[in-house]
Amino acid sequence: MDEPEHQAPTEGTRQGTIAVVTLGIAVLVMVAAGVVGVTIGMDGGSHAAMMSGVPASRTTADAGGFTLDMVPAHLVRHYELARANPDVYSQVPCFCGCEQMLAHRNLEDCFVTPDGAWESHASGCQICIKESRMLMRMMGRGMSAPMMAERVVGEFGGPTIGT
Repeated sequence: MDEPEHQAPTEGTRQGTIAVVTLGIAVLVMVAAGVVGVTIGMDGGSHAAMMSGVPASRTTADAGGFTLDMVPAHLVRHYELARANPDVYSQVPCFCGCEQMLAHRNLEDCFVTPDGAWESHASGCQICIKESRMLMRMMGRGMSAPMMAERVVGEFGGPTIGT
């Protein structure tokens, strides 16, 4: 019996191999990014940002290493809004399940820790951002905090935290 001849790969085979390798690398990068995000989010929410009584800035890393420079600009607005409006955010329940995972009491805790540091959790949570986006619109209309909380509950429903 004759042995089959080994043929050189065709251009199509090479391109297919390159595509598979590129896809594999992209998947590995996404998995690694997810692990980093979960690690930051599971840090217990204790990012000590208050140094000498001065809240952490966007560029100053807190003890957990999380700064607003780590998040896209469109998310920074939500963090700054939460810090500037604790009277509103503290009255709004969060529906993402962070009460069990991170002991959050309300939506404010998703963005700012009780000691005034930035909380990494909201940067990777679409529910927190959707709730904050809704608050942003309602604050622009001059609605009261209790009315905003009621609307968020009506929109997201389910079990609440902080109530």
